[in-house]
Amino acid sequence: MTHDSVFSGFPAVARATAIPNIFFTVVLPRLRAAGDLLAFLWASRLVQEQRGDVRFVTADQIWAQDGAGEAFHEFGGGRQGMEGGLRRCVEVGALLGVDVVGREGEETVYFINNPGSRRAVARARGGELELRPETVVRAIAVESRPGIFRLYEENVGTITPIVGERLIAAADEFPWEWIEDAFREAAELNKRSWRYVERILQNWAQEGRNEAPQQDPLGPQGRLFGGAAPARRG
Repeated sequence: MTHDSVFSGFPAVARATAIPNIFFTVVLPRLRAAGDLLAFLWASRLVQEQRGDVRFVTADQIWAQDGAGEAFHEFGGGRQGMEGGLRRCVEVGALLGVDVVGREGEETVYFINNPGSRRAVARARGGELELRPETVVRAIAVESRPGIFRLYEENVGTITPIVGERLIAAADEFPWEWIEDAFREAAELNKRSWRYVERILQNWAQEGRNEAPQQDPLGPQGRLFGGAAPARRG
């Protein structure tokens, strides 16, 4: 079919890419350009065509697909629009992005932001999983509110696989504003442990934010976590 010919319609049976309904109500209104939308659609398609538990895609892989370059050049800002769209999708939380660093250099890989991908990223950043042979990963810098992983790294320390699982669970369970406030409260008290932050969140969930008690959520033993950063974190 040529570019100017009329599309004859979808066949009765065809391969499809699933897009969660929440994308249309939560993510789509936060995108700024056509390239942002195209980037998410192409990343979703390529990731869903993969097999295995760890699925990610690179900008080069997207650009190499039939029709991708044409679509981005037509109304998505070209290659620059595609790369900017991937970054925007990371900023709004639709994608997860990490830089993979090894002997061959550095590249950015993108995951669809779902529980399986969050677990994979946590394992990779904890050193338990190699996304590429003989490589390490680091979070890419984006101009947005920090995710729960970054909040932990900035306020507590290195993420281990076990802590990563608990962070993922908390991100799914508690409102984002609560998580930010709990980290902030713990930091202001110089009690930098995930156990302390998690207990704050649990108290708020059980007793409500307005009625939350002012005493240490860990009880008398919580004082052990005051002063300098605790020796045992997470």
